[in-house]
Amino acid sequence: MARRSRNRYREMEKNMTRIILADALVFVLYLICAGFGWAVLKVITAIIAIFGSLLCVGWLYLTGEFARRRSLWMTTAFICIVICVVVSLILGYPAPAPTV
Repeated sequence: MARRSRNRYREMEKNMTRIILADALVFVLYLICAGFGWAVLKVITAIIAIFGSLLCVGWLYLTGEFARRRSLWMTTAFICIVICVVVSLILGYPAPAPTV
């Protein structure tokens, strides 16, 4: 039984790692779109990054892995992506250079 639950955790960890990498890629795309001033793509990628991370944090909470020591790195990664996107939106960074 212990081996089976360990394998289920490893499978969940592998899937969450892939989701974290995809979410980080969406965040990088958000920064690129914001830097070039592509407003529509900036909004779309920001929404995808925020809701994707929040959904995964919710999934970790529902499965009981939210505050477990072994899964704390996943929770931290998703929360950090949300914080980075929100702070970037509030500060307007990166933004196109103002024209003089």
